[in-house]
Amino acid sequence: MAELMRQWQERIADGIRTLRARELIPASVDVDRSAAALLAGVQGGVSIMMSTGSSAHLKAALDTGIEQLRSAKAVAERS
Repeated sequence: MAELMRQWQERIADGIRTLRARELIPASVDVDRSAAALLAGVQGGVSIMMSTGSSAHLKAALDTGIEQLRSAKAVAERS
């Protein structure tokens, strides 16, 4: 399971690196930390969804993680 999580986090990080390379998010974004946060949000959201039947927590975690990346771009553009 640990290896699967490591691979999944690396794929998320690859996607974030692509966003950074295309200048869709600023270079200052910590790729590994952002990938870890998104993975934790997905895992936590899925765990809660399995317990409650509601995907609200998963959606909130993903929306928040993606918004953090978008807002980093907006902040960088204002600077």
